[in-house]
Order: sequence, then structure tokens, then C-alpha cells
Amino acid sequence: MRIRRSHRLGSEEARRRANEIAAHLGRQYSLTSKWQGDRLMVRGSGVNGYLHVEDDSIELEINLGFALKFMEGPIRSAIENTIDEHLV
Repeated sequence: MRIRRSHRLGSEEARRRANEIAAHLGRQYSLTSKWQGDRLMVRGSGVNGYLHVEDDSIELEINLGFALKFMEGPIRSAIENTIDEHLV
């Protein structure tokens, strides 16, 4: 699943907000996160991927395990809402 959002925050503020997004998703889906360059790597049971932060956008790339694929629609919607709330 890939979700991309544009922003006008600049890279430092976008990184701070990416941390907030990852923390929120971490609580919601039991994920851990760790920075590797401009990517915030996320992992959990049946989930792995990253948040890539650029000067004008944030892109989330998440791979769902087999069991979670059946819930991709609601998971995508919840993640999109979380990202949109934190980028405002």
C-alpha cells in the first residue's frame, strides 16, 4: 500500500510530524519505528514498510501480511486519516 501526501512544512517539520504519525500508528497497530536517513522504517506483526520524508511530501509504503490484506481498505482509510490530521 502506498500513500503520498504533499506538504509545505519543510523537511525538519515534516520529520517531526512523521515521528508523530509513526507514534500514533505504533499505538494503533503495535508498530516500532527507526530512522534510516530520510526514511522512518516501521515494523510490526504482519506489517513492514517506511515513511519517506521529502521537503514537499511524505510517502508511506507499507506491506501487509496475508492476514491483514483482507482488511486493507479500513487500514488504508485509518492511516490516511492519521496522516492528514498530522500534516494540517
